[in-house]
Formats: sequence, structure tokens, C-alpha cells
Amino acid sequence: MAKVEQTWSVDAFDAISIKVQRGKFVIQGTDGDQVKLEGDIAARYSKNLELGPAERWLKIYTSWIYGETQLTLQLPRSKIWTIDLFSGKAQFKAENIQARMHLWLGSGEVQIEHCRGAFSVTSGNAEVKVKRFIEVITPIVPPLPREERHIRMDDPESWGEWGEEWAQWGGGIGEKFLRGFFGNTMGQNPGVNIQTGKGDMNLEDFDVKTCIARMAKGDAKLKRGRVVNLDIKVVSGDVECESCLPAGDWTIRSNRGDVRLALPADTTARLDLTTRHGDIQSKTPLVSVTRQGPESWHGNRMVGSIGAKIEGKIPQIRVSTLSGDIEIKTQPITSPYYENPPVAPPVSSRIEVYNTPLAVLTALSDGKISIEEAERLLRGLKT
Repeated sequence: MAKVEQTWSVDAFDAISIKVQRGKFVIQGTDGDQVKLEGDIAARYSKNLELGPAERWLKIYTSWIYGETQLTLQLPRSKIWTIDLFSGKAQFKAENIQARMHLWLGSGEVQIEHCRGAFSVTSGNAEVKVKRFIEVITPIVPPLPREERHIRMDDPESWGEWGEEWAQWGGGIGEKFLRGFFGNTMGQNPGVNIQTGKGDMNLEDFDVKTCIARMAKGDAKLKRGRVVNLDIKVVSGDVECESCLPAGDWTIRSNRGDVRLALPADTTARLDLTTRHGDIQSKTPLVSVTRQGPESWHGNRMVGSIGAKIEGKIPQIRVSTLSGDIEIKTQPITSPYYENPPVAPPVSSRIEVYNTPLAVLTALSDGKISIEEAERLLRGLKT
């Protein structure tokens, strides 16, 4: 094991790339102006370890297959970082940072708390928990030094020597399966993107424009949040969404599993629900239709609307199952809130909801939100 304890200035680099066989990683946000790295890296010889800045990247690479790397990385919150992690087996935790995070894991556990930015994970087997997350615009990813490439699902050559180990790391879930199952969604979207062969997803207290999930086996749970574009596809597993406000179109599909939506009482949306083998239950009046939609699988299809009638485009919620029940209900609460604002210190017990252009502009004038957040909120109000 190689003991590591190093410090760099906040301007030394903009991105961090970590490639290890196995490890535990904790990334924390701080109020300082220095980057601090400490821990133990699994490396027996110097040729097994590459550590240090290279152009705009901090590279932490080790090819030593024995032992477990343990790292704690402290990053100033004044900057939005890029973080890439590629590992066969890892426990990853990020808290109180602003970053674009992209993780490739054979298997492991992921926790994201009190963060802003964009987050994606690709894994053969992983448990993913995201709590108090806000999507913000992230800077362009800096080019990798020399001839290195970013790992992409649509470019097998970019996997290099790591691709040879993927099938073993992923518990038999190989690269070809991942490419076929996940399609071309990998790393190309902002917001939250989760693609797993096995494992559950839990998303709680969040505000994002985009949330995409592709899961072969596992349950997806979303609680207290606001989503503009939601796209969830599960092969085998349940989908549960509680107190989440649809600010745009939602598509939820489970081949084998139930879907339960408990929407805020102030939700306004059109519903299109279909199941081939299962029941549809809704507190909102629905109409059974004989004309089959694109997701109906020639089964039971019911449509309706929820909330007040308004002019113009309103969100569409499409839910479909092959074998499973669908339940829709509303809860007597208004638009979602966070108990504490992510990253920034809490100024009150609950965050204000900016649901009118005037409220957004007033918050911007008072310094409560940034220009980027104001622009995103105003675009969301137009959808």
C-alpha cells in the first residue's frame, strides 16, 4: 500500500480521473481554497501507480490488482468539478460538492448527498442512493491529456485494458449486453442518469430537469422532488414515486413489476396508463379506451387528466407494465420542498418554491439563486 497525503491549489486542475481495481472513496466539499487528498492506494511498485496533475486533470491510476484503495478527497465548493471514477468494485460517497460525476463500476455502493451538478452511474451491480440533489449547468469537460480518451459505451476502443476486465467485474454482465440494454443514453445527458444491471435506485429531495434510469433488475424509488423529464425503464422491479411534481413529460415502464405514483395535490397532467396483465387503480376518474397506444402491449389502457384544466401544453404521464399493477393517487401537499438546501447552509426550515416568474426574479434580485438557476427555473415554468 502507498500512503498518500497531498495538497494542491484550487486552480491546479478542473477535473479528477480515478482508475483503480477496488476501493472506498469519499469526496467532500469544503469552504477552503485547496484540494486535499489523503489515504492508502493499492500499489506495490511505482510502475503500478500514476498520481498527479496532468494538464487540467488530476490522475489517480493504479493497476495493482491486490489490496483495496481508500481515499478521501476534499474539494472547494466554490468550483464546479468534473469527477470520473472507473473501478471494478467500489464504495463511493460524495457530499456537499458541486460537480459533474460519472461513475463506471463493476459492482458497488453509491451515495450522493447535498450535491449540485450532474450525476451518472453505469454498473453491472450497484445500490444507488441520491439525496438532496439539484441539477445545475456544469462546465464543459476538459480534454484528457495526451492520447487518452473518455470511456464511452458507443466507443469500445475507449475502454482499453479496462474493457477486458468488465465482464468479470460486472458479475457476468458484459460490455455487449450493457451497450444493447442501455442504448445511447450513457453520459450524454445532464441531470441524473442511472444504468444498472442489478441493484436498487433511491432518489430523495431533488430538483432536476432530466432523470433517466435503465435497470435490468431492481426497484426504483423517488421521493419528494421536482422532475421535468422523467424516463424510467425497468425489466424486473417496482417503480414508486411519492410527492414528486411532474414539470414535464414522464415515461415509466416496467416489464415485470408494479408502478405506484402518489402525486402532489397541485399536480396538473394528462394520464395514459396501460397494462397487459394487471390492474389499474386511480383516485382520478379514468376512461377505458379501445384504441391501443404505443406502450399498451394490446392490453388494458385507460386515460384521463389530473388537476385543474389549463390552456396550453401540460405534462404527459405515461405508465405501462407488461405484468404488474398500476396505482395513481394524490396527496394533500403542495409543491415539493427540501428540508435543507443542498450545498448552501440552510436559511430556513424549508426552501421557497419559485412557481411564478415574479418569484424567480425576486429570488435572483435577493441573491437567493444564481443566474443559471433562475434561467433554468424560468424555462421550467414555460414547459
